[in-house]
Amino acid sequence: MDPEETLDNLRTIARFLGIVDIGVASADAWNDGRAIEGKRPKDILTSCRTVVVLGIPLQKTIVDTAPSIYYSHLYSVVNNSLDQAAERIALELNILRYDAVYTPRDGYRGIKGLRMNNDSMFSQKLSAYYAGMGTFGMNGLILTEKHGPRMRFVSVLTSADLPCQKPMSDPLCTECGLCAEACPSGAISDDWRIDVTKCLDCNEELAKKGISPCGRCVSSCPIGSVKSAPPSEKAKASISKYVI
Repeated sequence: MDPEETLDNLRTIARFLGIVDIGVASADAWNDGRAIEGKRPKDILTSCRTVVVLGIPLQKTIVDTAPSIYYSHLYSVVNNSLDQAAERIALELNILRYDAVYTPRDGYRGIKGLRMNNDSMFSQKLSAYYAGMGTFGMNGLILTEKHGPRMRFVSVLTSADLPCQKPMSDPLCTECGLCAEACPSGAISDDWRIDVTKCLDCNEELAKKGISPCGRCVSSCPIGSVKSAPPSEKAKASISKYVI
């Protein structure tokens, strides 16, 4: 099957599975020094030539309630949807006789695991960056043109030689600092550094209440062309029972 035809086929399947955006990055892009050795595509799948990146946006109306049980549930649902879609895309590539494996959306052992090793088994943010789907922001997240940081990604590694995109040349972050102002733990600094310990401390406390992750840096970012109406006052009153 022609590479373009293969990619079109994957796009059709991905859209049916609820994927809103799809990009492809060359596995060689990870050789620029950003990725940690042992956590690059070819470290996981030696025959990898390209990385298929799948994205689902987070509904802004719900994100605007963060931290809340509403946002926590959405976060879980989107992560599960991404994992299932990535596994299905990998299987489709296997059917086409390509090597392919998916990488878990959150490849780490929760907050405890992050305290021991502040990294996941594979960076989905780097995948989205290399696939030209967005650029990094002050909050350490990938910002996209349509949804700002309100987008979650997952990756499929494959030996298929698919058409690739390149990273965006211009950054989307305006350095407005709203994410730093909104962060309840003061984990975001003006020099683009994230104090992971402070972030984890905050989310650990929220986890005890069943409403993690925090999400303030996600909800406060003004980047993104897709806008949603905020929850009504009546809805806010109802939701507030489950918000810190």
